[in-house]
This record gives sequence, C-alpha cells and structure tokens, in this order.
Amino acid sequence: MADSNDLPTPGPNEPVPSWPKYQQLREAVQNYLDHTPEDPVWNDIWRALTAIMGEYQRDAFLEAFDLDERADKPCIRRLITGVDECPHSPLEADDDPQGPPHKPPASDHATLWLDHGEPALYSMHVYPGNIERLDAKEPPYNLWFDVFEFAREWGLEVSVLPKSWYNLGSTVHVVFYPPERYR
Repeated sequence: MADSNDLPTPGPNEPVPSWPKYQQLREAVQNYLDHTPEDPVWNDIWRALTAIMGEYQRDAFLEAFDLDERADKPCIRRLITGVDECPHSPLEADDDPQGPPHKPPASDHATLWLDHGEPALYSMHVYPGNIERLDAKEPPYNLWFDVFEFAREWGLEVSVLPKSWYNLGSTVHVVFYPPERYR
C-alpha cells in the first residue's frame, strides 16, 4: 500500500492556520470513523453529519430563498396555478388530466414551501440512483430529462443545489420555482 503522503490530496486543504475548534471537529470525525457501531447503518459518516447538520441546512435554505413555512401537502399544482389548497384526492387520480399534476417526475422527499401563505417553491431530495437509472433496460433511462421537460412544460425554473438535508452526500436537492419569483 502506498504511503498516505504519496497519495493525491483528498479534498480541500486544511485551513491555515487551523483553529482549535477545527482540530476538535477533525478529531471527533476521526474518532467516529474509527468506532464500530452496534448498528452498521450508523457507520456512514454522511448519515451522522446529516443528523447533526440537517436542521442547519434546512434553515439556511429557507433563509436563502426567503421562505416562511411548508405547506401541509407537497402539491406542485399549487405552485403552478397559485390555488390555495391541493385539489388532489389521495384516493383518486388527478381530476384534470390536462392540468398540472400533483408532483413532478422523480419526486422524493418533497415539500411545497410558502411565503406569506402563498406557494413559492417546490423542493425535492432525490437519490441519484433513482433518477439516473443507469441499470434500466428500457426507457426512461434518465429521469433528469423528464424533470427539466416538466419544468419547461409548466413554466418553472429548476435549480439543482449542492446541499441537501436528507442524507448528505447521498441526495441531490432539486428546486422548482416560478421564474418571476427570483428576478
């Protein structure tokens, strides 16, 4: 095995000078990685960091997009049409097959966000393996095309954010919003 000093830099350089809190965090992460948990699921550092940082990430997202609260149901039709309530019954198909659906393609861990009670933004946290479907034998092979086509069809903008609060490092945060909201 190669000497660790001969390997490429694994990521961003450490801060110089590094402060005591950084050293404490680094040591805590190293101790976490060196432990053997009773539940193997918690062996994943990203799962632990998500549990710790999730609320912070969500609050930073709300502040960045100037959002107040989440709606009871994540209905993207509300964002598209501006209606007050979700018109979809959980037991029936969409009443209007020509109108906007309840959710976009590949929707997972979805939330409709409100600003002053009005629909402002729809977000979802998708797992790349669920949306990229690299092992699919039949179409759709890649649902990213469907996500962007959906946004175009209904006049929405799409952003893919680097920070998700669902399983850091395992999910991608996708945001739909009306173009006029952030111009």
